[in-house]
Amino acid sequence: MAYEGLSLLEFQRRYNSQEACLQAIAEARWPRGFICPHCQHNDGYRLSKRRAIQCTLCRRQTSITAGTLFHKSKTPLISWFWLIFLMSQDKGGISTKRAAALLDLHYSTAWFMMHKLREAIAVRQNGHLLSGLVEIDEAHLGGKAKGKRAGGTNKKQVCVVVERLNRQAGDAVLIVLPDRSGEALKRAVASVLEPMTHIRTDGLPKNSVLHGLAAKLNMDTIGKNYDEQGALENVDRVISLLRRFLMGTYHQYCSRAHLQRFLNEFAFRFNRRYKWSELFDRTLSAAALCPPVQYAAIS
Repeated sequence: MAYEGLSLLEFQRRYNSQEACLQAIAEARWPRGFICPHCQHNDGYRLSKRRAIQCTLCRRQTSITAGTLFHKSKTPLISWFWLIFLMSQDKGGISTKRAAALLDLHYSTAWFMMHKLREAIAVRQNGHLLSGLVEIDEAHLGGKAKGKRAGGTNKKQVCVVVERLNRQAGDAVLIVLPDRSGEALKRAVASVLEPMTHIRTDGLPKNSVLHGLAAKLNMDTIGKNYDEQGALENVDRVISLLRRFLMGTYHQYCSRAHLQRFLNEFAFRFNRRYKWSELFDRTLSAAALCPPVQYAAIS
């Protein structure tokens, strides 16, 4: 599928009706043309009075939105498209309260829709592996606790893995760790790295568990005078941007139950930061190819 840039005025002109949105979903779901899910025949025609395409061979009708993120949604597709645009066109995203106000939606409706889109983004990123030289560090997210150190038990621990491309950052993956053990860190890192990857991390003894995963493991000891020009400058930059995203947009560190979805949203935009104009089409494609998400799976 060829992605193209989309300005605000062009977006308004192109997706100004339910029919235009349906056509866009169909094109994102079947970028090479309709394929019947029942008989695999590659030809069909749109039924003018229904949200369906009928196969010319078996005559079975396939709903355009069935089996997608928009399945059985009572919210108009135009509102869905505006929400995708708002979430994808700003580096900081948009808060649920702000999106609900702009789109005239109930807060809980906007909340559910945004989490469904984050689930689609997660499905889109599954299997994305980093390679070459990567930097790894951990971020502790959460408010201050009296009598607790920075990495106290009230914090949420996140493994941050960032590719290093001639001192510039490549793609990033962020994973919430279930506990503070070295084994949890090892499993998280192993799930996102290709074989023969070189790893740079700090000198904490805990990180020695990564020896078996890396073609080469460089554990640099980082002192108090460490700055952003040091060995982990890219991963530190990503962690700094992540904190600004959470605090700047949501004014809080998100709950453990939903934090991974917010990390996926952040990484999805960060990894496509040089292709901002394509983010709407990419997010729409993720939604069109994502199976339906139930409320119970999110709440």
